[in-house]
Amino acid sequence: MLRGLLKAVSEVLAESEYRWCARHILANWSKYWRGLERKNNFWRCARASCVAELNFHLDNLNMLMNGICESLLRYNKETWCRAYFNCDRKCDIIDNNMCEIFNAWILAARHKTFITILEEIRVKMMERIGKLREFVDTWICDISPIAMKVYQDNMVQSMRCTIKWNGEYGYEVEDTLLRVVLKHCVNMQTQTCTCRSWMLKGIPCAHAIAAMHFKNIELINYISHWYHKSTYLKAYSTFIQLVPNMQTWPTSTNSPIEPPPIKKMPGRPKKKRRN
Repeated sequence: MLRGLLKAVSEVLAESEYRWCARHILANWSKYWRGLERKNNFWRCARASCVAELNFHLDNLNMLMNGICESLLRYNKETWCRAYFNCDRKCDIIDNNMCEIFNAWILAARHKTFITILEEIRVKMMERIGKLREFVDTWICDISPIAMKVYQDNMVQSMRCTIKWNGEYGYEVEDTLLRVVLKHCVNMQTQTCTCRSWMLKGIPCAHAIAAMHFKNIELINYISHWYHKSTYLKAYSTFIQLVPNMQTWPTSTNSPIEPPPIKKMPGRPKKKRRN
């Protein structure tokens, strides 16, 4: 069934990028490689935005124990590591938290009949869209607060960078990572950095911000339009239509749909959702 679903997604959404949830990979991989240090090294590998940074963290991970890298790389690193993500999406998410949060959000409705489930989800989404449209009134500028938080964090990190300018559009930026100096190249004309973080997220990375400070460039103009207020409002421009009470619906002439037979599952019934 899973293979058929993957095939269907690849055919219907041919241009989509297929990613794995890093948190689920960690859960499977850590069954055999436990420990906080191994866990931290895994997240450094997953969050590495370029291949050079990924290899650096893999070398550190390999020093912990023989065979640990080989076991991790059995999971296709191109699907869970940022270093291999497509830069056109402007999304560097490496976990499936959005789906997990949505499942928890509709947990109470999931135990009801099918039509009631859909109706409760519709009402919840209708209310949420209205609240999200009101949220834009709290913004202090044209850029979303979450994007501004990332931008400000990158600005703090830019303080550790050293700039070398080549006289045109390019900059060599030295950055210290875990007591190791890494050098990245920033091009302001193409809006690229060899760390790939700027292209992945659409928000200037620490190296780009350091280069912009060097030339006294207005930084906020280089944040992608995906984080602007106008784009945000476009996403929530369509409202969910109102639906009257179920008793007022027209009577269907189709045969009633019978529920599937109840099958008792092995083991003790679970009453609480797993985290």
